[in-house]
Amino acid sequence: MDLTGYPTDFLADLGFPEAARRFLVRRTRRWPRLSLNGTPLDDAAPASWQLPEEPGASGSHILGFARDAAMEQHWEDEGYALDGTREGPFALFYSRHGGPLTARAVTGVSGVPEPVAESVESIGLMLTGFFVVTLLTPDDPATDPFSGTVLNDLRASFSS
Repeated sequence: MDLTGYPTDFLADLGFPEAARRFLVRRTRRWPRLSLNGTPLDDAAPASWQLPEEPGASGSHILGFARDAAMEQHWEDEGYALDGTREGPFALFYSRHGGPLTARAVTGVSGVPEPVAESVESIGLMLTGFFVVTLLTPDDPATDPFSGTVLNDLRASFSS
């Protein structure tokens, strides 16, 4: 099978586990019978769900999202592709890094008021720990409404 899907990459701070839980809650509102990594979630699961992490483990982890069993089968057959309802499976790949990260200049700041964006544009960055996150959607979020909604839900999940 050819690789499918459209990756959108992020650097996230150590608040990512809680943002991932909020993202799961948002997605279960849209897909009440959501399957996570092939397992249907019950109604209570999102409230107490925690990001699977193995202390000290390195490497990438995956959270696979599908609307229901029919989409799970579509995923097996077609990969990360839109189905007849113009929705499709998607995934979050993530890896935690405990070491420091520095960058000479932050650019492309968005999601904050303009004065804040201007004050941090082009300044250095220092983090004591972080996550590398990839959202893999069926299509480009800039042109596909479904994929755009998934990306917007993820971004909104970083707000409390």
